[in-house]
Amino acid sequence: MKCNGEDLQERAQLEADDDRQQAEEAAVSEEDGGGENGEPAPAEQNEVEDLKKQLAAKEEEIESLQQRYLRLAADFENFRRRTQREAVEIRRTANEALLRELLQVVDNFERALEAARSQLPENLVTGVEMIYKQLGNILTQEGVQPIESVGKPFDPLYQEAFEQVETAELPDGTVTEEIQKGYLLQGKVLRPALVKVAKKPAAEDKSAEKEVSSDE
Repeated sequence: MKCNGEDLQERAQLEADDDRQQAEEAAVSEEDGGGENGEPAPAEQNEVEDLKKQLAAKEEEIESLQQRYLRLAADFENFRRRTQREAVEIRRTANEALLRELLQVVDNFERALEAARSQLPENLVTGVEMIYKQLGNILTQEGVQPIESVGKPFDPLYQEAFEQVETAELPDGTVTEEIQKGYLLQGKVLRPALVKVAKKPAAEDKSAEKEVSSDE
């Protein structure tokens, strides 16, 4: 009887060990979320597929937003540059208009100063000359420079012909006199000079034609 009791106890212990092992295996299988052969259950597999689709959709949305941001950034940069150019152009145009008006004041100042030299006391003339010099310095600081015309060949880009003067002392087409000064602004014509241009005397033209005819 004692032996039979020990056998029963040993058998019960073995059965308990088997049950515990099966329970542990089942627990491991549940933790892995598996069905048969360790594969996910159909419901869980569908959920994973849905999550993948949602992730792909979010990634596509993020890519679209990034592209939109880049386009907006490029548009803003172009707008900023265009606005800067327009602002510079507005200032330049306003400066040119103001400087042209100021040149008329300079013209009148020069004429008045020329008359004052013969009519006013020397100390007054000196004071007027100082003011005129200050005005010229302001123009220079703004990039305004006079066009040198007298004694140089006539250039329609920088001068306007007021009159042609017959003379044998200067080559044909040479500027003989400046009626109104011309000025450049930053190297560009702000106001062309109004000038008189040398022309060969008519007698010289006829003699030159006769010489050509005789040579032929």
